[in-house]
Amino acid sequence: MHDRPPLPPRASTGRPAVLSWLRMARFTQQVTRAWTQALRTHDLSPAQFDVIASVGGQPDITQRELSHKLLVTDGNISQLLTSLTRRELIDRTTVGKEKRLSLTPAGQQLFDRLIPHHEDWLEEQFQALTFEEQQQLSQLLRVLLRSRH
Repeated sequence: MHDRPPLPPRASTGRPAVLSWLRMARFTQQVTRAWTQALRTHDLSPAQFDVIASVGGQPDITQRELSHKLLVTDGNISQLLTSLTRRELIDRTTVGKEKRLSLTPAGQQLFDRLIPHHEDWLEEQFQALTFEEQQQLSQLLRVLLRSRH
């Protein structure tokens, strides 16, 4: 255990942890809102995009693996997959007891169009930071995420 000096007594909004949390939450909310709007032109929700991006990035992923990766319930993932299967963007194949997922040709075309667009769009969201600052932010967030496990 590390001995740390106590935080100075201040109003809660003066504490760096509180300010960081509020700023991360606000930034995430603004970016998520803008991305949700951008996805509407493709008639996709952010959750549907996440499924397409995950399945496209990991073909033959199981339905259970996908639900764990996206941190959603099995019921929620089932509804998302049903919707995307109806739209002929996702194929579900049963192998033994496992349901494996892959993109249809139409789903692959959408994936191939959206992923580069999404990456460029994300870079635009972080353009206020230099490349080095973006790397530093990424490293700091990695430290925080690892400390949660």
